[in-house]
This record gives sequence, structure tokens and C-alpha cells, in this order.
Amino acid sequence: MNAKLFVGLTFFPENSFAKNIESFRSRYDDKFQSTPYLHLPIVPPFEIEVTEVKKLTQELTEELESFYFENTEHHVLSFTGIDVHEYKKNKLLYLKPQIEEELALCQESLFAICQSYISDREKKMKDSKTFLTIGRYHDPVNLHASIDLARKEFQEFTGLPFQSICLFSKNNGVWYREADLVSFERPANSFLQSSTLPL
Repeated sequence: MNAKLFVGLTFFPENSFAKNIESFRSRYDDKFQSTPYLHLPIVPPFEIEVTEVKKLTQELTEELESFYFENTEHHVLSFTGIDVHEYKKNKLLYLKPQIEEELALCQESLFAICQSYISDREKKMKDSKTFLTIGRYHDPVNLHASIDLARKEFQEFTGLPFQSICLFSKNNGVWYREADLVSFERPANSFLQSSTLPL
């Protein structure tokens, strides 16, 4: 039996920018209910044997502990604007993250570990773009209306402070937090400064 998993970066939900994103997602992302945590996927969904999940979790945790050794404070993800990605028949409206080198290296390493657990060659993961989806659309008219609205709603924001890097698992069509692989310290409010989002 296979488990369906992905690795995501989660964020502290209390700041105003996170609340704006969740408000927008609740209106325009039809997967809002099935993915209840604000997150940025850093390793796309993949399937492995259920019996391997515990071992994978341990390996990912060890990798992240060595990666972020005593460096779990003040990590914030910034964004560089809004864009659209076409996926099958869907159009995804998303926020473009600014992936710092440290997170990019970490992402690469986690991807390789997860990839090594996939036994079926045909199901090997392909590198996918990293972004934070805020809406899903079939109709271009709805998409264009939402882009205009997103430009208004996301003019000013703070960065999203990291909460954890988490292994998610799918159960009955809903993604759950299987394990927090590494947790980050909650930022002081003064650390979150407002900035303007270019479009």
C-alpha cells in the first residue's frame, strides 16, 4: 500500500499578510478545504510504501537538523509579485516566492532524499516550480477579475515567517501534517516590516 506525501514549508498564521492570503484562498482556491494549512510546497507530491514513511521521516528530520543546526530564528519568505501558471485545464494564480540560496539548497537535498524512496521509476518526481497558489480557475474571465482584485489586496504585506518544514500525507482526499521535520522560532512583531509587492 502506498502513502501519498509532499514536503511543505509552513508559516505562522498570525500576521496580516498570512491572513490576507487565507482570506483570498478561501474565496478563490477550491482546494482550500482539502489543504487547510498555509504552506509553500518545496517537494511535490510523491508516493512511497506506507512501511517506509517512518524511515523517510527520520532521514528528512536528520537532514534538516544538520541543515538548520542552531539556526531556527528569523527565517522569513518574501515574494516578488503575482503570476499565473497553467496546469492541465486549470489556471493557477500564485504569489512568486523569493527563494534564498539556503532554502534552495535545502529543497534540493530533500527532493533527492524523497526521490530515493520511490521504487517505481515511472513515478519519479520531476522538478516543479515552487510557488504559493492563491486561486484556481477554469474560466479566463474569472481569472482576470481575480488578478485585478489580488493586485489591490496584496499591495502591501509583510514577509511570511517560517513555522516549520513539514511532511504532509493525504488521507481521504485531505492533506494532513504527518510530521514537523524542523520547527522555527516565532518572530518578534517588530521583525515583520511592511513592504510593497511589485506586480
